[in-house]
Amino acid sequence: MRPSLRDAGRVLLRLRQLDVKAREVNRQRCEAAFLFVLLCVVTLAARLWYLQIVKGTELRARSEHNRVRLVRLQPPRGKLLDRSGRLLVGNQPCFNVCLVREEAKDVEDLLGRLSVLLEEPVGALRERLILGRRLPLYTPIVLKRGIDRDTLARLEPRLFRLPGVSVEVEPLRKYPHGRLASHLLGYLAEVNEAELAKGIYPGVRPGDLVGRAGVEAQYQKVLSGRSGVRRVEVDATGRLARVLDETPPLPGSDLFLTLDLDLQEEAERAMRGKVGAVVALDPRNGCIRAFTSVPEYDLEPFAWGLTPAQWRALNDARTRPLQDKAVQGLYSPGSIFKIVAAVAALETGRLAPQTRLTCTGSFRLGRRVFRCWDRRGHGEPDLYEALVASCDVFFYQAGLMVGVDELARYARAFGFGRATGIALEDEKAGLVPDRAWKLERYGKPWQDGETAIMAIGQGFTLVTPLQLAEMIAAIANGGTFYRPLYVDRERSPSGRVRPGDAPEVVGRLDVRPETLRLVRRALRGVVADEEGTGHACRLPDVAVAGKTATVQVVQQSRRGQLEELPWNLRDHAIFIAYAPAEAPELAVAVLVEHGGHGGSAAAPIARRLFETWFRGRPGGEGRGRG
Repeated sequence: MRPSLRDAGRVLLRLRQLDVKAREVNRQRCEAAFLFVLLCVVTLAARLWYLQIVKGTELRARSEHNRVRLVRLQPPRGKLLDRSGRLLVGNQPCFNVCLVREEAKDVEDLLGRLSVLLEEPVGALRERLILGRRLPLYTPIVLKRGIDRDTLARLEPRLFRLPGVSVEVEPLRKYPHGRLASHLLGYLAEVNEAELAKGIYPGVRPGDLVGRAGVEAQYQKVLSGRSGVRRVEVDATGRLARVLDETPPLPGSDLFLTLDLDLQEEAERAMRGKVGAVVALDPRNGCIRAFTSVPEYDLEPFAWGLTPAQWRALNDARTRPLQDKAVQGLYSPGSIFKIVAAVAALETGRLAPQTRLTCTGSFRLGRRVFRCWDRRGHGEPDLYEALVASCDVFFYQAGLMVGVDELARYARAFGFGRATGIALEDEKAGLVPDRAWKLERYGKPWQDGETAIMAIGQGFTLVTPLQLAEMIAAIANGGTFYRPLYVDRERSPSGRVRPGDAPEVVGRLDVRPETLRLVRRALRGVVADEEGTGHACRLPDVAVAGKTATVQVVQQSRRGQLEELPWNLRDHAIFIAYAPAEAPELAVAVLVEHGGHGGSAAAPIARRLFETWFRGRPGGEGRGRG
């Protein structure tokens, strides 16, 4: 049966519909394919952007450090020199064992093998590794600082078996004069985790050395310089193949201190075997010429790491080596305080220069008897004679006339009870007691007997050796107190010299000129007169003025047995002085713990300092010493 035209039309229509549908399907498939391709391109582009832009620096560093290592170059620390340019502290090369964690296959195994080679406990090595965990994996961490040449010779042939381990060179402090001025110069030690977390030292990394005390701490920024970097190529074992490029480090600036090396060495020789402090100042500007606290201590071990035995020795309760006795040691001033009592008596009008008081060798106050150091008595001395002979009984009476609060006021005028302002850590202010202080501290009223012993420098009053040096310097220069200075000038790596801090006046002794003249004349008599207690500081060509003090450590009732007492119960010896008497250029304070009498134990030490200072200079006119 032949199909009709109608059927043929239907078939044709159906074919057309199928063709349109097929085209739509093809179009959708093309669009889907295009979207898929576009999505892939966008994804790849996004990934490429992430890798190149976001993580590019890190990934490039990782890739490069598979063969290139960045070696940090530590800058040489600025040198410390005396005022004439003589070296006090320099630098020397030091070999450090380092570990790059990225190259280490088995860290614990490495630490175990290094422990044997370095003769260092595994725990100590692990602690250093933990401290450096903040650093990138490719940065070397110092595991052991300052290995000796024998250890280096033992380690180097084995480095190829220790992936990630290397030996780096670092400049470390060198002390050509050993323990000289250790408390003033200070030491270096590794920065700790707490300091790193607080960001106390900008640019410092785990394992770096920073100043911990003295000049090294106070001038950390000036001395430390700026690190450099060297890019090196290493082989498969981590050994150096070649240097690619280098940015050199910038050394720290050198500091010229106000110290005089000859004077400092003589002070330390004179104090050898003793415990105490010596401070020498230029009374014209406050510059420190010698600064000694004994016993001293070795500065190098702090950088290497102290052994338990070294730490125990430094914490010896008897001699306290770590204590800077010049600024942290607190002592009764003894007869030095008689200067304060004399000035207070004159300035308040309680005594005149010609007033005489009786000394029979003792003084009764109520039921107590206060004795003079000379049991025979001093007769009827005036103020000048009492200062020269250091008569206790005279000043018991003078102190009672003046009263505790006036004594305290003039003690503060002499700089007692306040810090001197020297740029050193933990300086003590000392103590000047008065009625209000005792009532607040002990809840008890002040007693007359306490005033009597305060006038001769016993009781509650406490001072530092530096305060004593400041006191005698102010008397020497006419009443001006300068902030103690120890940096004369600074020299940059380029050779540019910048002056240190200018002399700074921090106080003035507000007393009449005639009062100060009498005190100065009496201090000259302490050394020059036959009755004086400071004979041991006489010099043939230079006039010296000074004052002795013997500070009781035990009660007077036991003083008859003093020579038989243990060392730690014997008297402290003090001597303060200046010279030349008419044109002072050096003021000295000497304190010898448990040394005995000031005139016999401390005055000879001051004499040695003056002899050194004026050597070859007849008359002590001060030529060339500015």
